[in-house]
Amino acid sequence: MSTLIISLLTLVLLLISAFIVLIILMQRTSQSGGMGAALGGGAAESAFGSETNNILTKGTIYGTIAFFVVSLGLYLMYQAQASNRSDVLDVTTLISADESEATAETVTQVVESIYSEGTLGAAVESLETQATELESSVTDAVEATATEVVPAAN
Repeated sequence: MSTLIISLLTLVLLLISAFIVLIILMQRTSQSGGMGAALGGGAAESAFGSETNNILTKGTIYGTIAFFVVSLGLYLMYQAQASNRSDVLDVTTLISADESEATAETVTQVVESIYSEGTLGAAVESLETQATELESSVTDAVEATATEVVPAAN
């Protein structure tokens, strides 16, 4: 429902923007005859008569106020929608204390293997095996957590 309202307000905002641009271009320019005269600045005078300047000024003011009100409303609706969607995922639930200890042991084992075996290749090989084991345990934890997460309803 909120998505529909946001879409409608966005359409209204675009229409208000086009209205403001057109009403500003219809206004009579100063004595120098700038852009308004080139785009038919005097055309509105024949439609509204002698009160043209007052009508166009009020239209500009009301259009600008409507633009800011609709923009503020859209901003607040987007913020409310974003706050409803944010699911807080705690990192501690993904990686338990046992897995963090295993990671610390892995680093210690790699350092010890470099000193004991003396070759970098053996250390890299040991590190690759430890990384695949750690990756599989993290993947299992993420999958277990993903099944527990319930998506938020709009």
